[in-house]
Amino acid sequence: MSEAAAVSGAAAPDRRDLWPLWRAAYAQGDPLPKFTCAASRPTYRFDEGEALPEEYKSLLIKMLRHEGERAGNKSFLGFMATCLDLAEGLFPTAEARLLKAEYLAEELKHAIMFHRVAVGLDRDFALRDVPYAHYAFHLPRETWADDAFFHFLVDLNGAFHARDWRESSYVPLAKIAATVERDELGHSEMGYVFLREICAEPRGRQLAQALLAKWYPAALDMFGRSDSPNVPKFIRWGLKAVGNAEIRQAYKAYVDRKLEALGLDVPAESAGRRFL
Repeated sequence: MSEAAAVSGAAAPDRRDLWPLWRAAYAQGDPLPKFTCAASRPTYRFDEGEALPEEYKSLLIKMLRHEGERAGNKSFLGFMATCLDLAEGLFPTAEARLLKAEYLAEELKHAIMFHRVAVGLDRDFALRDVPYAHYAFHLPRETWADDAFFHFLVDLNGAFHARDWRESSYVPLAKIAATVERDELGHSEMGYVFLREICAEPRGRQLAQALLAKWYPAALDMFGRSDSPNVPKFIRWGLKAVGNAEIRQAYKAYVDRKLEALGLDVPAESAGRRFL
C-alpha cells in the first residue's frame, strides 16, 4: 500500500473547518511556555527611526537574517513556491492544496510584516537576498510525511522564537510577535493534522517513525549551539529573554508530548545532532 493510500484511508476532518488551526490550540489556553529572563540586565527600548548602537543593530539584523521571511528576500519567495508544488505533487487533493494555500497566504503576510520591520531598520538589508543557511530547509521532502514533519517541527520553531520576541527591546518586532507566533503555531498544527492522519494507519506510522531520525535532530539543531558566544549579547540587549539551550528544552518537551500522542517513539536527544 502506498503512503498516499494509507493517508487517504484514514478518517480526515473537513479541512474547511480547520483554518486557522491556531484557533483551537489557543481556545484551550496558552499552548506555549512563557520565557522570562533570569539575568540582570539594563532596560532598553528602541523604536523605528531611532539611532541604534552598532552592536545592537548588528545582532538584530543577524536575527532577522535567520528569520528570512521578507518580501525583499528572493530565496524566501522561491522556497514558498515549493510548498504548493509539494502539495500538488505528493498528495494531489483539493483539500490538501487548499490548506497549503492558506499556509502560503499567511507566510506572505509575514513577508510583508517583516519587510516593514526591515525597511525601518536598514533599507539595504530589506532588499538583500539571504538564502536559508540551516540544513533543515535543505532536507529532501520526498513524501507527504516529510512535508508534514517539516511544518510540524520547523514552523513550530518560528512560533517559539516569536514567543520570545513578545518582550523584545525592538518595538517594531515586539508589535508583530504575537501575530507571528499565533500563525506559526497554526502552521505547525497543520503539519500535525497531516501526521495524525498518516499515523492512523500502521504503514503510515512506520514511515513516520523512520523519518523522525531525519527531522527530529534537525529541528533541535535549529536553535543553534548551546554555548553560542552571541547569546549573552542578545540577552543583554533585550533581543532575547533566554538562551538557545533553554528555548530548545522547552520546544523539545512540547514536541515530545505531541509525538508520543501519535504513538511514535521519541529519538535520543543527541542522536544525529550537528549542534549541541
